[in-house]
Amino acid sequence: MKLYAAFSLATAVFALNDDGVVDDDTCIYGGEEVDCETKQPLVPNLARAGKNRALPDGDRRYADLKAIHSKMWSKNGLTGKNKFDERQMWAYGCHCHLLGDRPLSEMGRGAPKDALDNKCKAYKDCQKCVREKHGETCIGEFVQYNWKYRSQANEFVSLDTESTCERELYECDVQFAKDSLNQLKVFDESYHFFYGNFDNRDPDNCVSNPSIPVEHQCCGGHNKPYHWIGTEQAPMLPRW
Repeated sequence: MKLYAAFSLATAVFALNDDGVVDDDTCIYGGEEVDCETKQPLVPNLARAGKNRALPDGDRRYADLKAIHSKMWSKNGLTGKNKFDERQMWAYGCHCHLLGDRPLSEMGRGAPKDALDNKCKAYKDCQKCVREKHGETCIGEFVQYNWKYRSQANEFVSLDTESTCERELYECDVQFAKDSLNQLKVFDESYHFFYGNFDNRDPDNCVSNPSIPVEHQCCGGHNKPYHWIGTEQAPMLPRW
């Protein structure tokens, strides 16, 4: 499966600490440790760690997305047997599938199965909004961004200019990591592609709502993640 091939490669482009997590205050660009100003790879560091830099762009983005999730888990005390496992989180439900030729940006289908799957849909919607603004080539499979975890402020930071394609894709990824962490207890093995043989291509598993489509718009961006929200307002209740 391409999913697992990419995941195995994603661990091979960073010089990781003993917990398998990128160090604080280390700048990452396109799946590699780089000089924060020039974005040039820190070849000595990678060579010392025995890393292979010859990775396709799609696998580099897998590495970025996994590194952000792993860092998020670690900073919240989830290490060892509780550390981030992409094989569990990214082959799930109707929207958490990072499979195929465009695994990061391809939309899911049907109604989300649970709160975790709903957050995956929000992630795909966020990227959809970025594409609507910057064009169809502004997708995770094509575009690289520059980020790090700043220890002094205890936060993820982007080193790309606000409102750019790179910055807004990064914001989608970080929000996705936050949302996934908050929904850890929701995980249901029966909705997993490998563990539960759940197939999101089966229309009986991922049922679309046949009702009249609700108009949506993208809200956010700039230096925040996009949210795809309905434009219809709830009816006002009478005041007595």
